[in-house]
Amino acid sequence: MKINNSIKNSLLFTLSLILISCAGKNEFKNGLVGVYYSNPDLTTPKIFSVVDKLEHRWGKENGFATEWGLEWIGYLVAPTDGEVTIHIETNKHAKFILGDDVLNVGNSADENNITITMNKNEKIPLEIYYMHYGGGEGYFNVYWSWNGNEKTIISKPYLLYSYENEEKWIWAKEPDKNEVDKDQFIYVDTHNIIVADEPGYFLGWPANNGIWSWGNEILVGFIKAPFVFDVLHHSFDKKNQTALLARSLDGGQTWSIEDPDNYVMDGGILISLKESIDYSHPDLAIRHEHDKFYYSYNRGKIWQGPFTFTGIDMGELTARTDYNIVDQKTCLLFLSHIDNSVKANLPDRAFTAKTTDGGKSFEFISWMTETDTIRSVMSSTVRLNKDHLISAMRRRYDPDQSIKPLPQENWIDVYESFDNGNSWKFLSKVADTDNGTRNGNPPSLVLLQDGRLCVTYGYRTVPYGIRAKISNDRGKTWSKEIILRDDAIDKDVGYTQSVVRPDGKIVTIYYFTTEANIEQHIAATIWNPDEVKF
Repeated sequence: MKINNSIKNSLLFTLSLILISCAGKNEFKNGLVGVYYSNPDLTTPKIFSVVDKLEHRWGKENGFATEWGLEWIGYLVAPTDGEVTIHIETNKHAKFILGDDVLNVGNSADENNITITMNKNEKIPLEIYYMHYGGGEGYFNVYWSWNGNEKTIISKPYLLYSYENEEKWIWAKEPDKNEVDKDQFIYVDTHNIIVADEPGYFLGWPANNGIWSWGNEILVGFIKAPFVFDVLHHSFDKKNQTALLARSLDGGQTWSIEDPDNYVMDGGILISLKESIDYSHPDLAIRHEHDKFYYSYNRGKIWQGPFTFTGIDMGELTARTDYNIVDQKTCLLFLSHIDNSVKANLPDRAFTAKTTDGGKSFEFISWMTETDTIRSVMSSTVRLNKDHLISAMRRRYDPDQSIKPLPQENWIDVYESFDNGNSWKFLSKVADTDNGTRNGNPPSLVLLQDGRLCVTYGYRTVPYGIRAKISNDRGKTWSKEIILRDDAIDKDVGYTQSVVRPDGKIVTIYYFTTEANIEQHIAATIWNPDEVKF
């Protein structure tokens, strides 16, 4: 049978692609490949890693002073024929697996070594696991020696990794910022403003604290703590936090910082509210903090509380500030609690509660999502009419890691209710919020003056920054991602809060870090959604 030239050329081309692909899979690269985990029990992978030597020291100076772990895999190339002794020095815990030999290393002063018979240039499968329990300074050095020679650090070219090794963790590798396709985004003119910053301090998480506005007067909460550089976790001293407020009287152009009475974290004795809140008060502000709430009648200058959510008996609450006033004594609250059936390391589930007596008692109304297996938390809810509510919320799902390491799934969904919160149904997915290693980011949903919806959020994969999407059809579909800024130098950014000014512009507030201001600080972006065309 004759084969015409076009078919022959096509077959040859296909064969060449297969050969190139196979060659790539058989190619070895220098070093070992793996990840850093945020936990010492080797859970929650965070940072893709390639190392070319086994001599490491970690501590405060390079952002590794807390608890964490790592995994490196690949091959060790035998340097000679005969017996080779591997020596491991560490002040923490480690496991060294070379071929069929396993060496478990504790943090004792005893010498840890293993002697193996090798064949020169043989590639021996290698796995290294390091567990940095207890925090503080840590070191991990692996030497080898043979034929009476002095021991030396193992380094390239004796460390190799394969395509299969890399494939295990390639999903954790972040893209090169210069190679990101910018045509997929919408860019708008923005005005960026520093809301609050202080040398030596970490300022963060507006989404955890609430935002309130009265025309051009805007009030937003945030957390302040000493800055402690940490590569795998938040760079702050979690034992020394202060809750503060920032206020603007001119639509977000300038800001002042306030530390009002009773606006505290984990402070005060929890009591039930005795006197009803007047939800019709023009200067009312309400703040939810996990299992308690506060309120203010003078635009956040003085707060009353903390009060319990009396009547809500659902175990550990993880509420943030999201509520919608119905009338003088009636208010809907959008809360969350810990539900251990949720398949996420942080197993929150969102629900609706209601008070009809001004906050003296509450009742559970409905679950906000149709499943209890995917994390739902940090909702942001707007009302379209008497009965129609739209709520954006943070989602997370952790796949089963027992077979193959897979990324978390972190994204934002929108749900809607047509019966004033008594039931909810899924409406649409808005956006992914990272590559599966950063725990995502919560949304802030606002209703624009022309009836469109806008969601803002932080994005925790390169390019790190603040993004938005707009819907013209009440949340059924969404625009391409709108880049408000993409100049962050670290993934630890976002937690937006947004308000619409009387002139229709949006003020989006978040925490951020840049080359010029490396410590996390509070910033605001003022932008015009009318400039977005799609």
